Amino acid sequence: MAKKEKQKFNWIYLILITLIIICVIVIIALVFKREDTLVPDFAPGTIDTNAIKEEDKGDKLPTSGGGGAVSLSYSNIVAINNEREEVKMYFKNPSTSRESVILQIIVKQNDKEYLLAKSDLLPPGYALYNLKLNNNQKLPKGGYKGIFRLTYYNEETGTKEIVNTEIEISIEVS
Repeated sequence: MAKKEKQKFNWIYLILITLIIICVIVIIALVFKREDTLVPDFAPGTIDTNAIKEEDKGDKLPTSGGGGAVSLSYSNIVAINNEREEVKMYFKNPSTSRESVILQIIVKQNDKEYLLAKSDLLPPGYALYNLKLNNNQKLPKGGYKGIFRLTYYNEETGTKEIVNTEIEISIEVS
């Protein structure tokens, strides 16, 4: 009889340790969850489906010594509609620019970043007026401070450039 009780105790002990290990793994995964703000080292092959080709006049910006040159046009006010899961904004990579760009819309709170929306590639001469809100990134109604994070890609080779840009924006959620 004592042997059966000891085996029963060992099984309970084993199940308890297994549950503790699973809980620790889940807690670590939740605490160290990284938002997907990474961008590829090489430009994606597709132009953003929301991008609109806009004709504008002007020559490409001059460069020297293998460097790049960018020109931007944007509004620093962004509107998010949680119900439609839609981000309304204005960002243009004018045709005078020599770099393609990927745009991320990010909110920073308590030293954490939350990726709200991300474009695919925007070559020179394309503009964005709306993006789809990322899954599970609905914010409560109100105003927020955020950033446009821009990652540049060489228009000819598609390689990621060293320089990135962050632009402060105001985000209004309805």
